[in-house]
Amino acid sequence: MKIELITYRKGQARSVEYEYIPREAGERPMALDVLLQAQATKVSDLSFRYGCRNRTCGICTVDINGKPRIACRSRVRAGDKVSAVSALPVVRDMVSTRDGVARQLRGKLPISLRGNELNVEAPSDYHALTACIECYACLDHCPMHARNLDSDSDERDENGAYRWGSPFSLLKLQRIRLDPVATASDREQALSAAMDLGLEICRKCPGCKCGVGIDLKGKVIQPLLAADG
Repeated sequence: MKIELITYRKGQARSVEYEYIPREAGERPMALDVLLQAQATKVSDLSFRYGCRNRTCGICTVDINGKPRIACRSRVRAGDKVSAVSALPVVRDMVSTRDGVARQLRGKLPISLRGNELNVEAPSDYHALTACIECYACLDHCPMHARNLDSDSDERDENGAYRWGSPFSLLKLQRIRLDPVATASDREQALSAAMDLGLEICRKCPGCKCGVGIDLKGKVIQPLLAADG
């Protein structure tokens, strides 16, 4: 089974055709299986990230045929193309720079939240949002995040964080608004941060897709827009 691997070195993309050797008859390997075998046999310096191997950490996300997929739980077929996540700057091969997103909410989150010390029951929507594994698949074709990739408006703060938001950042902020121990001030601060990150552009967006199936439009975007009026 031949798989096309797109490697990036010094800003140049190169296609490498790799023939995966099945470990058993009829095997349909995960993308991560292909990357690991390619590194062990043909492309010894192939760079990629992985951690839990159980769709828990989200760091192994790659693009398969141009769509973000979690490599440890996404099967590939002959002729598929595996490359780095296109919604983030590529460092090398399948490795993309994630820190601009991860650092985005520093200084924007309410400081009064100390955890649910009173064991107050949280609403079901709050628990639904805790399923996020930070795979960043939701950045794909996001018009808000796309502003961060525009070379003419590359704005980052002192932490190296992106200026404009993404469904991931909005999810974090909506989770604060649903937190049963959050104060009215916390909720207002979270909504203000969402607006500052570019929430308004979501009014014209048909929706976003989550790598683990969270209803981002129904449980994150629409409630935030409704609160903003």
